[in-house]
Amino acid sequence: MNNGKLKSAGIGTAIVRNPFDTVAVFPSRLVKIDVKTQQVTKEMQGLEVSSMIEWTVDKEGEGPMKAFKNLGQDLASREPRTANSMLSDMCSSILRAQISNSTIQEVIKNRQELREKIIKDMSEIVKGWGVHLETVEVTDVRILSGTLFSNMQTKFREQNRKTAVIQAMTVNNEIEEEKIKHDTETSKRNTDTTKTRKMRDFAQDIEQKKRENGEYAR
Repeated sequence: MNNGKLKSAGIGTAIVRNPFDTVAVFPSRLVKIDVKTQQVTKEMQGLEVSSMIEWTVDKEGEGPMKAFKNLGQDLASREPRTANSMLSDMCSSILRAQISNSTIQEVIKNRQELREKIIKDMSEIVKGWGVHLETVEVTDVRILSGTLFSNMQTKFREQNRKTAVIQAMTVNNEIEEEKIKHDTETSKRNTDTTKTRKMRDFAQDIEQKKRENGEYAR
């Protein structure tokens, strides 16, 4: 840099430094942050959402210069506390807003929606800091109230038991319907057979009587 302006930047680059140039060196590695956010839902029940962010200095264009201006020499440390703190706070702020406007079930089921919200709201802002988000994941959702969690587990087990009972009843009904259908068809065949036999016997009786009457007539 010279007079506050970027002259060149790169990974593993080599430069000729002039007397009035300033050089900033910091790692281009990925930095991982684990973020835990606690907030109450619309039902006023506490949740703790665990998320994970991986970020690096934006290598495109003025990215390294923006990172140096906004995050300073802290970038050169093994654990860049300033950048990590800013990113963690922003991530938690977004999650709190989402959780407070959602139910417990919505938060538990829609982790992907939370993840997409974090990426959408953070990406453009942190790009202005010279930061590039590599990965954002929502890794866990925990209900802070042990009693509530136990009640939800009980409700879940009861719902599964109810579903299993209904499925068993449905299968039994189908089996019973098939049995009734089979019995009906069997009964119909037996009835038809009996009817046919009676008609045959009746016809034979008539023929027999005709023959007998003919013999008498002679």
